[in-house]
Amino acid sequence: MEQSRELIEKAFDGVRPRRTPIFDLLYNDAVIEHFANFALDGTNDRKVVKDAAANALDGTRCIAVPQRRQDTWLDPAGNIRMSDCWTSWLKTPAFSNVDGWAGWLRQYIEGFEAGPEKTIQLDLTEVRSDSDRCKTVLAEQQLYNQAIKRTVNLHCTPSTAINAILYYMGLDMFSYLWTDYRDLLIRWMGVYKKLTMNYVDICAHNDTSPAVMIYADIAYKNGSMFSRDMFKQMGFFEEVAEICFFCHKKDLKVIFHSDGYIMGLIDDLIATGIDGLNPIEKAAGMDIFELRRKYPNLTFVGGVDVTHLLRTASVDDIHHETRRIITEVGSEGHLIIGSSTEVGNDVPLENYLAFHDEAMAD
Repeated sequence: MEQSRELIEKAFDGVRPRRTPIFDLLYNDAVIEHFANFALDGTNDRKVVKDAAANALDGTRCIAVPQRRQDTWLDPAGNIRMSDCWTSWLKTPAFSNVDGWAGWLRQYIEGFEAGPEKTIQLDLTEVRSDSDRCKTVLAEQQLYNQAIKRTVNLHCTPSTAINAILYYMGLDMFSYLWTDYRDLLIRWMGVYKKLTMNYVDICAHNDTSPAVMIYADIAYKNGSMFSRDMFKQMGFFEEVAEICFFCHKKDLKVIFHSDGYIMGLIDDLIATGIDGLNPIEKAAGMDIFELRRKYPNLTFVGGVDVTHLLRTASVDDIHHETRRIITEVGSEGHLIIGSSTEVGNDVPLENYLAFHDEAMAD
């Protein structure tokens, strides 16, 4: 959309822009087809989702293409995963017991110590950082930006070590490892943290995006997955602080993402240097109005309840709540408005348009 980067930068700077910028993830066929003015029929879906993002959003962290048939694949850890339309899930874990996962962790660490070419390839983090690689990735991002016009895509979305390990082995197996192989697990997380900084060096470029988003789903609706003390033992806050320090040196803002109720951790997160918080999940008890009163200089990204409001409320109620958030939370900037997770197919088109029209009318 028009002037998207300028609007987002002003929001971070605490200047209320001429309208509040919109940030979201679009996983909704009807919404995508409306803004792209073209059907998701399998003929050119990649262009359709990019056109929709370009016409509907000022910012996003992912422009996904729907899978039109179920697909099965092996992830880098050896898990069997399945995908269908807008979602994916774990079908069969690579190892059924704690000793198997401990062996995998040990193999990863030994590969890292032997050199990048021996490391299990989980993602871009294992690629050696050098000026040529950075230039190549920057050129790829610039080309991608051309396809989505003025919409800001957060190209750099580092995952914390705890989020990465939970993705591969799940919470139950992690808990067993924490009990039986704690030193090995912490050692693996230390390796992953180093590789994350390598990934940030390669992918974080102010030329193509003014911010990065740390991806760290660490909470449920009733609270965080682990205690504050346990997060400290894992070096979690130190890791987030290191990412923030490195990104700030590159003149980049840092948004921290976690679904769920994270009120007990916010002070620690602010101390790490984060600039923004996403997605402010109201259904988990995150009150964006209370948060604004407590943290006037923190930029909120999201905040519009998608669990109930956008799915089931009346159009009038959606207009009213969107306007209230813009007026009370974004009166001094520091607001990039959007859904409290992502816009899925369970959100009626007319409801999303009510939110979008109200935000654009600011």
